[in-house]
Amino acid sequence: MKPVRVGICGLGTVGGGTFNVLTRNAEDIARRAGRPIAIEQVAYRTPNPECDLTGINTTADVFEVASNPDIDVLVELIRRLRRGP
Repeated sequence: MKPVRVGICGLGTVGGGTFNVLTRNAEDIARRAGRPIAIEQVAYRTPNPECDLTGINTTADVFEVASNPDIDVLVELIRRLRRGP
């Protein structure tokens, strides 16, 4: 069966946790959902040493992930930066 292809924008605390949950629990998620989950592409500014991105297409451009036609589900987990006081 064709996998659900996921794109993730942001690899901070929440984004990295989401990435790790999806990769660690891929078999259980596939069994429950009836389809495998595959992380297709990840966009991040700062590397997260807790995430093994081996074999995953990465970029610093979130718009590249958002416009990727190979992605079925986009997960945006980017913290908004404050400007000023």
